[in-house]
Amino acid sequence: MPDPSGGTFDAAGDFDRFIDESSFGRDDSWDLPTLSRIDPYADTEMAVDVRTALLADIEQAIPEAKPGPELRGLLRLRVMAETCRGTHDSVMVWLGD
Repeated sequence: MPDPSGGTFDAAGDFDRFIDESSFGRDDSWDLPTLSRIDPYADTEMAVDVRTALLADIEQAIPEAKPGPELRGLLRLRVMAETCRGTHDSVMVWLGD
Protein backbone atom coordinates (compact mmCIF):
# COMPACT_ATOMS: atom_id res chain seq x y z
CA MET A 1 0.00 0.00 0.00
CA PRO A 2 1.31 3.47 -0.76
CA ASP A 3 1.88 5.68 2.26
CA PRO A 4 -0.12 8.91 1.74
CA SER A 5 2.73 10.88 3.33
CA GLY A 6 5.41 9.30 1.17
CA GLY A 7 6.95 7.28 4.02
CA THR A 8 6.58 3.64 4.92
CA PHE A 9 4.12 1.67 7.00
CA ASP A 10 6.61 0.97 9.76
CA ALA A 11 5.56 3.05 12.78
CA ALA A 12 3.54 1.92 15.75
CA GLY A 13 1.86 3.94 18.43
CA ASP A 14 1.45 7.06 16.29
CA PHE A 15 -2.15 7.66 17.33
CA ASP A 16 -2.33 6.04 20.78
CA ARG A 17 -4.22 8.94 22.33
CA PHE A 18 -7.18 8.22 20.03
CA ILE A 19 -7.32 4.61 21.18
CA ASP A 20 -7.26 5.18 24.95
CA GLU A 21 -10.37 7.24 25.73
CA SER A 22 -8.96 8.40 29.05
CA SER A 23 -5.94 10.02 27.42
CA PHE A 24 -7.55 12.50 25.06
CA GLY A 25 -9.82 14.41 27.42
CA ARG A 26 -12.91 14.11 25.29
CA ASP A 27 -16.22 15.80 25.85
CA ASP A 28 -19.63 14.43 24.92
CA SER A 29 -19.22 15.44 21.27
CA TRP A 30 -16.00 13.42 20.95
CA ASP A 31 -16.90 9.81 20.28
CA LEU A 32 -14.62 7.26 18.66
CA PRO A 33 -16.37 3.97 19.51
CA THR A 34 -14.52 1.81 17.01
CA LEU A 35 -11.02 3.16 17.69
CA SER A 36 -11.67 2.87 21.42
CA ARG A 37 -12.35 -0.87 20.95
CA ILE A 38 -8.66 -1.38 20.25
CA ASP A 39 -6.94 -2.76 23.34
CA PRO A 40 -3.45 -1.22 23.64
CA TYR A 41 -2.31 -4.16 25.78
CA ALA A 42 -3.81 -7.15 23.95
CA ASP A 43 -4.33 -8.17 20.34
CA THR A 44 -7.47 -6.79 18.68
CA GLU A 45 -9.05 -8.03 15.44
CA MET A 46 -11.57 -6.15 13.31
CA ALA A 47 -13.49 -7.89 10.57
CA VAL A 48 -14.66 -6.24 7.38
CA ASP A 49 -18.08 -5.32 8.79
CA VAL A 50 -16.46 -2.82 11.18
CA ARG A 51 -14.44 -0.93 8.55
CA THR A 52 -17.09 1.70 7.76
CA ALA A 53 -17.36 2.60 11.45
CA LEU A 54 -13.56 2.62 11.75
CA LEU A 55 -13.27 4.99 8.79
CA ALA A 56 -15.85 7.30 10.39
CA ASP A 57 -13.77 7.40 13.58
CA ILE A 58 -10.61 8.12 11.61
CA GLU A 59 -12.27 10.98 9.74
CA GLN A 60 -13.39 12.47 13.07
CA ALA A 61 -9.90 12.09 14.58
CA ILE A 62 -7.87 13.53 11.66
CA PRO A 63 -8.80 17.20 12.29
CA GLU A 64 -7.81 16.75 15.96
CA ALA A 65 -4.49 15.04 15.17
CA LYS A 66 -1.21 16.73 15.97
CA PRO A 67 0.93 17.42 12.87
CA GLY A 68 3.70 14.87 12.40
CA PRO A 69 3.61 11.20 13.39
CA GLU A 70 0.10 11.28 14.84
CA LEU A 71 -1.49 12.68 11.67
CA ARG A 72 0.64 10.46 9.43
CA GLY A 73 -0.39 7.42 11.49
CA LEU A 74 -4.08 8.19 11.07
CA LEU A 75 -3.62 8.77 7.33
CA ARG A 76 -1.87 5.39 7.03
CA LEU A 77 -4.61 3.74 9.07
CA ARG A 78 -7.22 5.24 6.75
CA VAL A 79 -5.43 3.78 3.70
CA MET A 80 -5.26 0.35 5.35
CA ALA A 81 -8.94 0.43 6.35
CA GLU A 82 -10.00 1.55 2.87
CA THR A 83 -7.90 -1.18 1.26
CA CYS A 84 -9.24 -3.87 3.58
CA ARG A 85 -12.84 -2.66 3.29
CA GLY A 86 -12.92 -3.92 -0.30
CA THR A 87 -11.68 -7.38 0.68
CA HIS A 88 -14.51 -9.33 2.27
CA ASP A 89 -12.37 -11.93 4.02
CA SER A 90 -9.74 -9.56 5.39
CA VAL A 91 -9.13 -8.89 9.06
CA MET A 92 -7.25 -5.94 10.55
CA VAL A 93 -5.13 -6.93 13.53
CA TRP A 94 -3.56 -4.67 16.16
CA LEU A 95 -0.85 -6.25 18.30
CA GLY A 96 -0.95 -4.92 21.85
CA ASP A 97 2.04 -4.33 24.08
